[in-house]
Amino acid sequence: MQNIEKRIFEYLYKNLSPKRFEHSYQTAKLSVELALIYGADALKAQTAALLHDCAKSKKDFELISFFDGAKPRFKYFKEIKEYCPQLLHSYAGAVIADKEFGIKDKDILNSIANHTLGRKNMSLLEKILFVADAISYDRTCLKASKTRKLAKINFNGAFKNVMAGKIEYVIASGSWLCPLAVDTWNYYALK
Repeated sequence: MQNIEKRIFEYLYKNLSPKRFEHSYQTAKLSVELALIYGADALKAQTAALLHDCAKSKKDFELISFFDGAKPRFKYFKEIKEYCPQLLHSYAGAVIADKEFGIKDKDILNSIANHTLGRKNMSLLEKILFVADAISYDRTCLKASKTRKLAKINFNGAFKNVMAGKIEYVIASGSWLCPLAVDTWNYYALK
């Protein structure tokens, strides 16, 4: 693992801005903490979190062309491509994790792919990354700080706060709300 970890850090250092690199590190730190609290695999949590934004620096046209010739296996691809191509970074990140680093673990790859919009029936590892990304230690707003504290004692409550916060943010900004985020919310709202 040490060799792959070194390769991941080198890749991130080369391909991400210093701020995004720091975010990936802080997300990994919190993901490991949450994994240890809730019984998930800490090494998988660290790997998924480090790589979750590995495609974030790609421009919209690069993300769209990333999937040229491939049949994407996720819902709403055409709509995402048209209305908010930056959402493709999570799916591209899972492909990079597989192709660049040889990661074949489906839970790690699903965690990377679904860290932005979520999906129905997420694994614990997927939920951990979904939450940690939104409230990582580099997120300094009061809401993130409160949700970080909540995540360490009531993970499901924090998960719902993060889902609601993501949807509220998109609506407040007047941007397109991906139906997959609504699907995720509706699936977990009453659980």
